[in-house]
Amino acid sequence: MQNNTKITDEPVFQSISEPELHAEKEERCFKFFWLVTFVIIVFSALLKLPTFNLPHKEGDEVAFLYLTKNWIETGKYTLKGSQLSKTRVYLERANRVMPVHPPMFPLLLRPFVAQDALNYAVMASWFGHFLTILAVALMGRLLFVSLNLNLTITAFSPLFWLPLTGIATDPIMTYVSGILWIDNLHAGFAALSVAIAMMASSSTRSRSMYILSGILLGFALLSKVTSAMIIPVVIFVMWVSERNTKNRIQAIISGAVPALLMSLPWYVPLYYATGDFLMYKGAKPAEYQAVVESMTPENLKAFEETLRCKFCEAGQATPWYYLLVKLPLIAPLTLLVVVFYGLFYSSYIRTLEKAKQWYLVIPVLWFSFVMTIALILHVYIHRRITILVASIYLMLYMLLALSEKYETLKKHQPVLMFLAGLSIIYGAVTGGFYVFNSGYAEIYSLPELSGLINLWGRS
Repeated sequence: MQNNTKITDEPVFQSISEPELHAEKEERCFKFFWLVTFVIIVFSALLKLPTFNLPHKEGDEVAFLYLTKNWIETGKYTLKGSQLSKTRVYLERANRVMPVHPPMFPLLLRPFVAQDALNYAVMASWFGHFLTILAVALMGRLLFVSLNLNLTITAFSPLFWLPLTGIATDPIMTYVSGILWIDNLHAGFAALSVAIAMMASSSTRSRSMYILSGILLGFALLSKVTSAMIIPVVIFVMWVSERNTKNRIQAIISGAVPALLMSLPWYVPLYYATGDFLMYKGAKPAEYQAVVESMTPENLKAFEETLRCKFCEAGQATPWYYLLVKLPLIAPLTLLVVVFYGLFYSSYIRTLEKAKQWYLVIPVLWFSFVMTIALILHVYIHRRITILVASIYLMLYMLLALSEKYETLKKHQPVLMFLAGLSIIYGAVTGGFYVFNSGYAEIYSLPELSGLINLWGRS
């Protein structure tokens, strides 16, 4: 049997060496790209409409709303002096010198708070999901064009819209979209930063594209500090996309300068004020100390009980591999793409030169790096790993692109697409539950919601 995968002289990623040809092919191959992407984003938005009716009583939501309100009224980005700073439950948190989170998300909340349209404020969280959809779409288009597929394939092909529908209905991103949390926003900017970095070498203005990637990374860092986890991925993309050391260094510098210029004005004062980038390890605020010292032992005990986070205690009691077990239950597409990627990759990798092999590692590195950090830190809340979600759909795009191009892999394509479709429907149903239901600090899978299994001890 002839092995059609062994093609070593063909420029698999023409974006590396033929940007003008690549641009011409992209225009012909994906002339419906923006239409399909827009329709998918609108579809995702329509699915989220019920979240306008969800209440916003979770602790972080309340803090973001009061922080934004105080920012509007005083012109200062702080909770100090706000009504929340006088509430015992928020006494420590609201009297800190600086808020924990950067100002990007409260900036998006400002128009909703100013107009007293809090039920529409979830659109700030929607926005991050939409950015992620756009990022995945751009990466998918790049793969199909770069792999020199049949030019009759358009954005109307299920090879393109299936993964895009998946990210548009992703259960974790949809779950977060109904809550005033910051996690979708930083994930969207981070994914776009990677997408633009991947596209840069195919552009006639690669330097400008790398700068844009850095700007988007800056926006991500101004949304949440954990966006720093995407930095090694962006650097890796820039490194493997260029063919010589000089161009690689120039690409990295082009991205690093805007990212640093945008983020350091926040993080340097934060470090000097608190001694840390993530949480406050120093002395408690004076306002908090004064109240605690004035309490009797009985009142202090009762006060400490009100501050006790039983949800956090349950989360900390989960085993270190909790995410690895639960993520496939929430989104079985994760397990599917990892298994197929291993099979496809092992069949395909040996036929390529080293630079192109590394290019295909991008989604694996992205997913594995974030997941490893999450496991080491014992992250037990899935909203904190939204930054890796886009990598799952990038893996699916790579699988579909490779299976379309190479005959020895194409025989597996129907099975892959069928199982991927079922997985996406399953994930959409999970996300759909949270569109109508709030009050969950963690996302639970359908078997957990139905009571078939209990991984958490949820009451």
